[in-house]
Amino acid sequence: MAALDTFPELPQPGEISICERNGRICSLPINEVDASSSCNQLLSYPEINIGRELFHHAAVHLREDHRTLMVPVDETLIKRITRTFFEEGAVEALKEAANSGSHQYNPIVGSLSRYLLTLIGVGNRVKFFFKPHLKERGVDCVGKYTQTKDWAKSAIRCIRWHPNCFKVAIAASDDSIRVYSDEPTIVPVLKSGLQKSVTSLAWRPYTAGELAVGCQNGTLVWNVDPNSLITRPLSQAVQLRHGNHFPVTSVEWSPNGCLLATASINDSNVLIWDVDQNRQVPLRRVGPPCALLSWSPTGSRLCSTTVSNVFRVWQTDKWTPDRWTVNHGTIQSVVWSKSGSHLLFVTTEDCFLYNLGFVEDEVFTSTFTPKSALPIADLSKIPIGQTEVGGHPQALAWCPQNQYLAITFKETPSIAIFNTVVNRSQLSITPSCFITGIGIESASCISFQENLGRRSSDKMKTVLTIGWSSGRIQYFPFV
Repeated sequence: MAALDTFPELPQPGEISICERNGRICSLPINEVDASSSCNQLLSYPEINIGRELFHHAAVHLREDHRTLMVPVDETLIKRITRTFFEEGAVEALKEAANSGSHQYNPIVGSLSRYLLTLIGVGNRVKFFFKPHLKERGVDCVGKYTQTKDWAKSAIRCIRWHPNCFKVAIAASDDSIRVYSDEPTIVPVLKSGLQKSVTSLAWRPYTAGELAVGCQNGTLVWNVDPNSLITRPLSQAVQLRHGNHFPVTSVEWSPNGCLLATASINDSNVLIWDVDQNRQVPLRRVGPPCALLSWSPTGSRLCSTTVSNVFRVWQTDKWTPDRWTVNHGTIQSVVWSKSGSHLLFVTTEDCFLYNLGFVEDEVFTSTFTPKSALPIADLSKIPIGQTEVGGHPQALAWCPQNQYLAITFKETPSIAIFNTVVNRSQLSITPSCFITGIGIESASCISFQENLGRRSSDKMKTVLTIGWSSGRIQYFPFV
């Protein structure tokens, strides 16, 4: 089993990792780094640095100014209850009616409200006993099931490359999405009132600019005009929403671009959308809500995880699932091999990388653990010099050629890179290197470029795109 203690040393303090050449990490002093330092092909890549202050500075001052204009007014009990109901919902309206001031004004209304709140509390305790995951609400709950480290605080929420051309979408903490290409003068910005708390992005294969966005209000599908210079109007985004299927935490297009799968932590069903017809079919299952989706590159399987220890692998020809469970926690991140014969995943409660193998529609078995996933790497936290690496994994990214596997961690800032070799029924994994940022930067999210296009050559095998906690985007080539 591979482990982190066999990795080479980290770069020296004051140096930054710039590329991997022939199995060796290359580092330079920070003040000597530029785009040409690692690979000439990176000269055409856009320079991106998304700072949090850019998005929040104006909003903070607006909120502060807004507070100074608030003038207290006297309202009748009925007005207070009505306003609270429309602004915050029925439960908050009952709390307003049950408070001491309201009770003195109208004892009958106050007593009835307290009685109803007691009944609601009993009902919630019963519901939470059978469905404990429903206790978690709000932005923090959404962030728990995303692939981005410290999602709620991160300046960069998501990175996704187009599978067929040089185009990358980056979601920021102000709920905007910027689309970068090899034309640096044109950077479309996608933003609308419906697009809040973006969790995931997915480009539709074989289209120039159709982008699905998972967010608090469901799923938005944008058609990005390559000639657009600034924000697209709201009419350009189509909202896909069904029942209580929101917030959406994962969106994934099928490899042929015909179907869109979406998952919500408020719905136990995965929805399969025909976006062109605006129709959906639920993959109905009783149990905990879904959290994460991953379509195999062959299109023959769809992995759906839940907020519990259950996950399923669907056979897409008949839409029948194989049900699996993990011993502890939930699935944190999953990736497929390009042949669809191996599914790698990590969980929230342990520090191992697991492999689930598929051969001729049957799960690859072992004499010791029949029909089970096998641990192939120990990611436990270890000290290297004065720095700690590893720990509980945050996200996985596997390059399209299945030669390099990148792993980010929840408690430590570095990225671990493994070399991988995939055969039809076998997978080997060996340590390669660690990637570190500048100063106290931590890796927020990662994504391999899916199509190098004309940049593909013997000199550059693949490129890992890293979103650091500072808002800086780094391209890390493997040469």
